[in-house]
Amino acid sequence: MTTGDAVAFHTMRISILGSGTASRELPAHFSAMAQRSAELELTLVNPRLSLFAATAYERLLVDLGFVDAALQAAQNGSDAILINSFADYGLNAARAALTVPLIGAGEAALREASAEGSRPFSIVTVWPRSMGFIYEERLQATGLQSLCRSIRHASDEDELSKLGHDDGVMPRMARHEPSVIASLRALCEAAVKDDGAAAIVLGCTCMAPIGELLQTGCSVPVIESSRAALRASLVAGRAPLAPSRETRSIWSGRVRDPALIPALVSNWTEEGATRAPPPESDCPVCLPATDP
Repeated sequence: MTTGDAVAFHTMRISILGSGTASRELPAHFSAMAQRSAELELTLVNPRLSLFAATAYERLLVDLGFVDAALQAAQNGSDAILINSFADYGLNAARAALTVPLIGAGEAALREASAEGSRPFSIVTVWPRSMGFIYEERLQATGLQSLCRSIRHASDEDELSKLGHDDGVMPRMARHEPSVIASLRALCEAAVKDDGAAAIVLGCTCMAPIGELLQTGCSVPVIESSRAALRASLVAGRAPLAPSRETRSIWSGRVRDPALIPALVSNWTEEGATRAPPPESDCPVCLPATDP
């Protein structure tokens, strides 16, 4: 499927939750995809509440921020919503309150890599082993643990201390530094030769700038999660059973008070209120709590 396959009846509006960096701009690979199709409109929605989820403790706050962003995107008239994080922050909670299709990058990538449950795969990530809880949770949630041959981590624990610095792995990937690409290629090759992986999942949407480079020379499919999520969002947004903009309601009715989380985030981020803890540094994947 290509972006040219988008729905012919109207421009398909897909909201992207989070840029993967501190930028307020749509990531370049998403912009390029949208420019290739006049029938596809991609809009970035940055969570009002976010920080780097280095542990499950911080993740609780990040989940709230992404649920709030998903509800905002639904009110803006999206045909589908894409969580631009492999962790799929707030996925189930937001789905309980929405009728708009909500796609998580992690879930989409794992399902595509597994060929919907029939192909063994490995996960290659730039993050250290301490963040393995993200991958374990996504594998358990999708029921694909038995097909995951390995999780290979490219970084040592000191990588987390480099967040927000020029020598961190994310700016190095953005610069296409050969040493970073070579290291990740070696992990992909080891996953295929030593672990028996028939596909590779890149374990962070921040790896999007080098996804196509890692595919070059790799003997098995390399699934970059943000692109996989967009492919899944296009399918979900044009599904025959998806409610139209004219007939669907914002809320599904399964949640008693769907405005609860937006109200909580608004109270937390408004001027003078007790604020959520800011990132420890100018982290490129964090947006401090700000007024809407």
